[in-house]
Amino acid sequence: MTPADSSSGPSGSAGASPTGQPRGEKTGRLSWISSTYFGEGLPWSFLHQMGTEYLTAIGASKTQIAATSWLHLAVTFKFLWSPVVDLFGRKRTWVVLLQLLLGLGMFAIAAVAPGRNLTVFWMMLGTLGIVHATHDIACDGFYLQALDKQRQALYSGVRTAAFRVAMITGGSGFVVLAGQTSWFWGFGAAGVLMILVGGLNAAIMPHPPQPEQPQRLSRELLSDVRPARDRFVSSAPETRPPRAAFWAAYRSFFRQPQAALVLSFMLVYKLGDIMMFAMSKPLLRDIGIDTSHRGILNGIGTVSFIVASISGGAAIARLGLARCLIPMTFMQNLAIPLYIGLALLRPRFTGVIPVIIAEQFAAGIGAAAHVVFLMQRCRAAFSASHYALATAVVSLASTFSGAISGPLNESVGHPLFFTIAFVASWPSLVLVLFVPRAPIEPEP
Repeated sequence: MTPADSSSGPSGSAGASPTGQPRGEKTGRLSWISSTYFGEGLPWSFLHQMGTEYLTAIGASKTQIAATSWLHLAVTFKFLWSPVVDLFGRKRTWVVLLQLLLGLGMFAIAAVAPGRNLTVFWMMLGTLGIVHATHDIACDGFYLQALDKQRQALYSGVRTAAFRVAMITGGSGFVVLAGQTSWFWGFGAAGVLMILVGGLNAAIMPHPPQPEQPQRLSRELLSDVRPARDRFVSSAPETRPPRAAFWAAYRSFFRQPQAALVLSFMLVYKLGDIMMFAMSKPLLRDIGIDTSHRGILNGIGTVSFIVASISGGAAIARLGLARCLIPMTFMQNLAIPLYIGLALLRPRFTGVIPVIIAEQFAAGIGAAAHVVFLMQRCRAAFSASHYALATAVVSLASTFSGAISGPLNESVGHPLFFTIAFVASWPSLVLVLFVPRAPIEPEP
């Protein structure tokens, strides 16, 4: 935290918000959280929404179009290099420089897009995917470094909302621009905006003090290491090699209390929800909702999700994750049967609207709880590495469930498929009753 973040004005004092935070400080946090996570969402949209739309527009094969899913692998395996962000330089510097680099990469793709050279296009897209994953590491690590745990929960919905706004900007706004002009201008506009976001963040992001160096981890975190590693712990902090701290990042994550239970819960938390979402668009198409109306539903659903994620984050900040995780997990997964109803009843457009609003609201509530849970399983010394590891576990589940959803849906049909998706959510409903809900590290 910055010095200004370390305390807040008394509730009801002049210049204070109803929550007791000085309005200037709160506005500043809202600004940089929104801009950094918009900067995280825009590259995702560029890779997974705009990239798919481009391949579709130029008549690429379905195999080529589906191959954009492989770009998730960079996010899945980003934990392999995440300790580098913790050990070298400041996370703030990483965020700004990587956002500028992402913007330049988008310009490069804009330059090759009109030529339709897919070999070069895929090479650039894959490289951009690795830069995007590294930026995710830095962005999440900075968020955990700059805010205390209460504010991490309070603003979890804001970061999710900003990410979603970036998805709308890329997946809708820039795709329409490309359709009306060319993909050079669509991709290029994304690059311009990405560079502007990087410049804005360079100006408004706070300068929190560096946390305790990872090389200073206690013997407790490294107690299972070989005698050579024991010598590392007993040596003077300034002589401890970064390589040892690099491996300590992984070891300390997997040695957390009840690690097997925690990792299992991370893996299955959104399993049913992801399966449902993967086939939601084909379901809407098959019950007669055309592309334009699906676009309208996307906007309505996104607004509902944003409202829910912000509300969920505020509720967790006020009540604590220990009181919110169980009901929010149930709320998310008990919305899946709504899609079984859509598949069976096949309502018209007006009948689908309330279902989309309710399901996306439940998804937003669940996402807020999920983000806070992941953050609270991270140790401060390795915030970027631990969060990358946690999201890698979640990404593995997403990749697996997304891969099987299409063939499974084709085999069994919509009603049975969404029933199976609901059953897939049951393990999370059981594990949430036993998983630890207190932060792995209490507030100092």
